[in-house]
Amino acid sequence: MANSVYTYSVKFVCGIQKDDPEGCLTVRPGAYATEINIHNFKDSEAVIEKFVLPVVIFGDVAGREPKFVEPRAKDRIVLPPNTATMDDCCRISELLLGHPPLGPSPLTIGFLVIVSSQELNVTAVYTASDLRSGSISIDVEQVVGKLK
Repeated sequence: MANSVYTYSVKFVCGIQKDDPEGCLTVRPGAYATEINIHNFKDSEAVIEKFVLPVVIFGDVAGREPKFVEPRAKDRIVLPPNTATMDDCCRISELLLGHPPLGPSPLTIGFLVIVSSQELNVTAVYTASDLRSGSISIDVEQVVGKLK
């Protein structure tokens, strides 16, 4: 990795949050998905390391204050010039479990931290649907990198 690196902390929310009248819910009941686009717009390859920091992992709260989490999974890729890739809930589950999800998963929330040898375009797409009505919302966020 180069001396100067760009870091992108991308929030993700994945899985199903069921209603629990007796419990403390982290988010409202619903189905959540996140898709993260990574675009190398430069004319040289980008060496990328990714770290998964789940604060809720498959329904279990791991990082509610005063607790904290460290990276539970990591990945490394080399993204060629003028190319793009993506990470989504399936990939995040695969990194955490060692295999793709086998069906709908309980709620997982955290950060995918992307560390790159050069500046990237990183966009996160968040979708959520109500478990009863099925209505869907979508939000698209541009994630700004910080130079380390």
